[in-house]
Amino acid sequence: MESFSNTHHRKPCWFGHDLMSPHNAQILGSHKLGSLDRTELCILLMQNDTSFLPPVCHSYNNGAGQYGRCEEAEGCRRLHICERYLRGDCACPRAHDFFEPHPFRTLQDRGVPLDLMASMKDVYSNIEAMRSRARGRLPPSHSTGPGGSSHVGGNRLPEATRDKTEICLYFVKGSCKHGDRCFKAHSALPYRWEVRDGQTWAALADNETIEEHYCNPANSYSKGVEPVCFDTMTRSLRRVRRLSTVSSVLQPTFILTTQWAWYWEDEHGDWIQYATAAGGHNSASISSEDLEQKYQEDPNAVVEFTAGSQTYELSLQDMIQTNKRYGTKKLVRRRPVFVSAADAQAIKTSKKAPNSRSNFKALPAHWDKALTPETGYKRVPVQNSTAEYKEILALFSSTMRGFDIVSLDRIQNKALWEVYQWQKDLMKKNNGGRNVAEKQLFHGTDSKHIDAICHNNFDWRICGTHGTAYGKGSYFARDAKYSHSYTTDSGTRCMFVCRILVGDYTQGNSSYLRPPSKDGGDTVFFDSCVNDVYNPSVFVVFEKHQVYPEYLIQYSEHYHTTAGATAYYAQTSRAASRPVPTQRPAAAPRPAPAPRPAPSAYSSYSTSSQSAYSSYSSPSANSSTSKSDSDSLCVIS
Repeated sequence: MESFSNTHHRKPCWFGHDLMSPHNAQILGSHKLGSLDRTELCILLMQNDTSFLPPVCHSYNNGAGQYGRCEEAEGCRRLHICERYLRGDCACPRAHDFFEPHPFRTLQDRGVPLDLMASMKDVYSNIEAMRSRARGRLPPSHSTGPGGSSHVGGNRLPEATRDKTEICLYFVKGSCKHGDRCFKAHSALPYRWEVRDGQTWAALADNETIEEHYCNPANSYSKGVEPVCFDTMTRSLRRVRRLSTVSSVLQPTFILTTQWAWYWEDEHGDWIQYATAAGGHNSASISSEDLEQKYQEDPNAVVEFTAGSQTYELSLQDMIQTNKRYGTKKLVRRRPVFVSAADAQAIKTSKKAPNSRSNFKALPAHWDKALTPETGYKRVPVQNSTAEYKEILALFSSTMRGFDIVSLDRIQNKALWEVYQWQKDLMKKNNGGRNVAEKQLFHGTDSKHIDAICHNNFDWRICGTHGTAYGKGSYFARDAKYSHSYTTDSGTRCMFVCRILVGDYTQGNSSYLRPPSKDGGDTVFFDSCVNDVYNPSVFVVFEKHQVYPEYLIQYSEHYHTTAGATAYYAQTSRAASRPVPTQRPAAAPRPAPAPRPAPSAYSSYSTSSQSAYSSYSSPSANSSTSKSDSDSLCVIS
């Protein structure tokens, strides 16, 4: 290639280079642009054809630190410039100068000439204004407020002719000084459902109920006598629309913005949120927040991401996800996270509203937030008619035939949940930005430990241990049958279903007080230990922040269960818990088992109904090396 480039000249460009040629002068004159010079025409072209310029990095504009949440840091090809600065004055620590190293280099790489650098602030500000106006956010004359909110002076349209398509952030927070002159809709909630009534839009009376149903991606219709069809946005034969506040990715520090969640539909008809491992599927490399940022940048974009060993394309315009290898297609839905009237009032009256909002967003969508205390925990009964209950029942019953669930409680502990999420983020950063393996596992216990676990999480030094064959930590099992023998036979037994960040695991050893080093040093360690790295069924966790006690099952035997069946459970569980001999003959490694689909929407992690328990105490001879479970989970098909 080098010799070729030295001996051949670049072919001449056959396109015209004279802006003032007779043809061009005629075209410019017809559009009243004949008086503009070359620099002005270049600026006009760049701000009307954004393919010439790199987009602003939304990840950089979110989070703290030098690069915000941008994982590409200096290697990012998007522009690291403050978005608020483009809308007006700003005094934040982010970049406010296009001549700073990263913005300058990024623009130069895209071929922006030096003499146009001084105009970049105006170009990007105009791009932002035109994009907002195209979405109905800005009138022709504007001064921008938070989230693109616009309070207009000058030539106003009459109130009756203005169609307000977005809810005013100022009013939903408390008050708007512009009153009826505001170009945004005024609503006490960050959403409002309306139906077309002649030439105007009228608010629907069951606003909050419709919103709650809409926030569930499994719903295509709202409930009630006259349901709303969410696919066609109609009610009977009349058109329906939903107004809302600006997306939270555009204004992450402002309260009561709309947080959007993205889901795809799996082969069982369950809707799986991106970057979660629900239903036993591999976690996608892209999150709802990432997708929302890309959607705000370009709603017609095609986004590529991975999950396990598979690569996918997601068309934001068609809302279709395609497996690039197999060509299978899945439906995608974008739905808001539900905020009730009580939630909105609590956020508005909080003394630390922005921080409270971010913590509020971190809670799972299916939690009853009205029953989530600021401190301590709440056991919330799960009704046996719900999909949530049925998923846990299926998980439990797959290896626990002959037993009935007496009650199923969801443990809602805000402090433990937040610590668990912080630990998850930390492990993800230490894993090079890749998602860490997360499972849903069982832990049988005595009823006297329930309150301590729900309050303070698992601590094997206080709540006892299930043996030390694989290390001195808290033990969790893939199958409920294994954990059953560690419950107390007092009529009703107790078993937790826990979320576990198993991460990268390795073969356990009774001498371990923590997972061993990955490289022989004292800085990089495995995340957990197992009984068998090729087919793990017992996991040992040494750091309690890697655990969240999600559900408490209280169960009992069928009245017709025989004593022989009870003895069988006890016998197989005890056999499974026997420690592994320290010396074993060398054996060839066993191949990893084929992926096993898990038919679960709420059970976010891989489980199995395997009934052969000899593998619990028979790890492979050469299983001392780590093996992440990411390849053993079902992929998104």
